[in-house]
Amino acid sequence: MKKLEAMVTSPPDRENVVFEVWCENQQVAEVSKEPGQDYKIELYAAPEGGAWHLDLNEFKSMLEDAVKALADP
Repeated sequence: MKKLEAMVTSPPDRENVVFEVWCENQQVAEVSKEPGQDYKIELYAAPEGGAWHLDLNEFKSMLEDAVKALADP
């Protein structure tokens, strides 16, 4: 399985930063927490209409990291 990577970015259409999950050069998901809202996740389609094959524990850990990174100070 391919290794996941993450980065915190500041897209111009969001008030707060977002946590992006990447697999090689493809974005898998984006976790966000806008003011007054709970955490949200957007999942993106795998390339060429296929399915993502991810290690569950690695993906779960990445989501936990997203919550920590986006938590209110």
